[in-house]
Amino acid sequence: MKLYTSHRAPNPRRVRWVMAEKGIDDVELVDVDILTGEHKKAEYRAKVGVPHVPALELDDGETISESVAIGRYLEALYPEPNLFGRDAREQAVVEMWTRRCEFYLSNPLMLNVRHSHPALAALEAVQIPQVAEYNRVSAERFMKTLDRHLAEREFIALERFT
Repeated sequence: MKLYTSHRAPNPRRVRWVMAEKGIDDVELVDVDILTGEHKKAEYRAKVGVPHVPALELDDGETISESVAIGRYLEALYPEPNLFGRDAREQAVVEMWTRRCEFYLSNPLMLNVRHSHPALAALEAVQIPQVAEYNRVSAERFMKTLDRHLAEREFIALERFT
């Protein structure tokens, strides 16, 4: 398998974290330079379907994109340590908190950085400072929610690392 990744982007980092936690070291890492638009080139888009990283190319040529989908696939191949929940209830709780953290924290932080950091201007048609500020405030609001939630527990979703 090959993981198309970028050390500059947070979503590929999520997949590399899953791989590290599970001790997966037999996946080839292929760095994609998103600042030069390598992910937008026809060859990459033909393989992945969208101009995004990460993407996991399977040995049969099938390509899976989206960090959570890749993580779930790796979980099925390498079930231990379990990161996505052992039964329906645990899986639902992990998914709920994953989505909450994506929608209310990760995405706003990514949009804040993409619309405020000069080096990332290459990724946007136009950087909009108001978009950056709105998303910063939104992320900070959810961080307060997480602080309250974590005041009573060690981990966000379950009683173990997920």
